[in-house]
Amino acid sequence: MRRDRKAEERVREPRSIRDVLKRLVNDFGDGGLLYLLHQHWEQAVGLTVAEHCKPQKIVDGHLVVYVDHPGWATEIKYLEYELLENLAQIDPELHFEGVKVHVKGIQDS
Repeated sequence: MRRDRKAEERVREPRSIRDVLKRLVNDFGDGGLLYLLHQHWEQAVGLTVAEHCKPQKIVDGHLVVYVDHPGWATEIKYLEYELLENLAQIDPELHFEGVKVHVKGIQDS
């Protein structure tokens, strides 16, 4: 099968890392929502919380956050409504039904 010469030239054109990553992230099937979330996470939760709590995935409209200590799980649950409001204000696409917290290293039973 022969490739179209113009298509072949486009493949060889230099692209910014940002463009490549954006295209890759969009291929994950969430329309880049998790990428958008990671871009604004620190702004939504603050530096201290962001160092210990990371958004991992979106499941059935809920944001799943991994934390490095059970104390941070309590903090995220306590701040859940404020967090959801902050995210929605930053970008309306960052609207979630709720937050589920998972402590890293602890298996679900």
